[in-house]
Amino acid sequence: MSAFWQRIVIAAIVIAATLIAAKLVDLVIGRRHLPPEAMTRYRVLRRSTVSAIVFVGILSALLVIPQVRAIAGGVLASSAVLALILGFASQRTIGNFVAGILIAFTQPVRLGDEVKVEGGQGIVEEIGLTYTWIRTPENDRLVVP
Repeated sequence: MSAFWQRIVIAAIVIAATLIAAKLVDLVIGRRHLPPEAMTRYRVLRRSTVSAIVFVGILSALLVIPQVRAIAGGVLASSAVLALILGFASQRTIGNFVAGILIAFTQPVRLGDEVKVEGGQGIVEEIGLTYTWIRTPENDRLVVP
């Protein structure tokens, strides 16, 4: 077997091990039965942890291949410029995402709370990373960034 194919096999094994580890961590974190006010925090923690494990694993697997490692230098150099452009283009979205994480951890608003926002009122039904869904008295859903 050539050195190239050995590296491909190693990369595939690393990716498979990463996916197994991410699934195990997800199962361990997901087994907890928590009250609704803590579920949002755990959901954010679960998704963030699994995403970080998969991201690091895939990058580690790709760096085993020399051709990818050679390209990585150029990609890293241009990624700073790309990140700056994307940052300016998606300021509002990134702001909503960061606000969603802060709401999830500080919990100034919890599921089931009665709130008044932007001329509407209702009960908080779901809190996501970018939006919060509120059920109005008329049984409509109000989506608030």
